[in-house]
Amino acid sequence: MTTLANEGFRAAPSRDERVFEAAQLFVAGKSGADYFAQARLQEAFATDDFPILLGDAFSKQAVKAQQDAVKEFEPILTDTTVDDFNEHKLVDLWGNDAFEPVGQGEEYKGGTLSETDLTHQAAKHGKSYGLTWELRRSRKFSDLASFPKLLGNGSVKGQNNAVGALLTQTNGWDTGFFGSVATAAFTPENLDAALKALATTEDHRGDLVDTSQLVLVHGPALRSEVNRVLKAIELEMQVTDGTKVTKTRIANPFANVVTPLESRTIGKLLGTKPNGWALVQGKGSDLPSIIRTLLSGEETVDIRVKRDQGASVGGGDLPVDSGSFNDDTIWFRGRDVYGIDKGFTTGVYASNGA
Repeated sequence: MTTLANEGFRAAPSRDERVFEAAQLFVAGKSGADYFAQARLQEAFATDDFPILLGDAFSKQAVKAQQDAVKEFEPILTDTTVDDFNEHKLVDLWGNDAFEPVGQGEEYKGGTLSETDLTHQAAKHGKSYGLTWELRRSRKFSDLASFPKLLGNGSVKGQNNAVGALLTQTNGWDTGFFGSVATAAFTPENLDAALKALATTEDHRGDLVDTSQLVLVHGPALRSEVNRVLKAIELEMQVTDGTKVTKTRIANPFANVVTPLESRTIGKLLGTKPNGWALVQGKGSDLPSIIRTLLSGEETVDIRVKRDQGASVGGGDLPVDSGSFNDDTIWFRGRDVYGIDKGFTTGVYASNGA
């Protein structure tokens, strides 16, 4: 056995440096290419402090993986933060009350923040992964190296799935979110009609819906049609004047009007309606369609190691490396806290396609 007293995860002066050194030792020894590094790693796993420090390193890697993972719906998620897991009424913080005239010597009239009937709340999500005793005995530490990425990606995929579930139902868009769902194919004329319909709709404040922040949500099957319409310099549009129908070539009227958002999650959930398309308000809108609720201080994925190894029959604590009392496994758990809820939906449109 080698002595671990001089190892970086023990000798470094600060906790952050010890966490870094634990990660360095894990990287050096996990593959087995360096036999001596792997032997030191195996010995380190038998200590109380190394698995904890490595868990901290995994947390940092998981946060990085969470940041790097594909967040499909970020452009349409509006964040709000709460301090508990209670259900909260959504307060309309996005309205723009007009200032009123104030006469000489008069008091200013009080404004109000309207509490809506919509609700939102944060909820826990997570998963645990175990490094079994058999894997540790086999020195298959590389299997453990994938945990941070699994946990970081799992956090983002969970959010992607939650948004997809909010927007869709079996084989199509969810009528509970969008209200009525059309069957119009994605064409320049139908996109124009949808935009005009939204532009003449009043929201819950009595204002006309803002159509400058709309995001076009669709699956991969509609990619070529969306690119053809939104990226063209000119479009041939069908114009109807009474009973007369003509086609006119004009400069693309949709340039910088809607932002495309292609989602594999949506493509899968639309099922037999792969050509479905929807217009949803973007995160910068004053009429946010989807609210993501975060818990204060818990905005990123958290990883912990479970310490339930019990005690020796002869007395004394056992190291974390001994694994769980129940199954000999060292368990690492990832946790993320968020909620995905419906916002204001007077400014949305959906069609399941032709």
